[in-house]
Amino acid sequence: MIAVLFGGAAITYLLRVVFLGIVPAERLPRWVRDALPHIGPAALAALIVGALVHQGGLAALVVPTPAHLALLAAGLVAWRFRSLAAPMAAALLVMLAAGLLPT
Repeated sequence: MIAVLFGGAAITYLLRVVFLGIVPAERLPRWVRDALPHIGPAALAALIVGALVHQGGLAALVVPTPAHLALLAAGLVAWRFRSLAAPMAAALLVMLAAGLLPT
């Protein structure tokens, strides 16, 4: 399993290096350069929604869970502080706190 993760990371890194080496950002159209900062958050959102749906089907998107509270906290912190590390920390803290609560 770890080898698959490292292999995927290596392939992703190589694709990034090759793409940036062949087509530098300055040669991309303006609309593509404007969209580039949004790729990271969009990919992260897709991973989160995929993880939620995988665990409980489509109902997992609407049935409240600690993950939803963590996402809300992360969204509010991201909106307020415009940082990448702060929302991750907020979501992690909410999930850790939820794990400490008795079920």
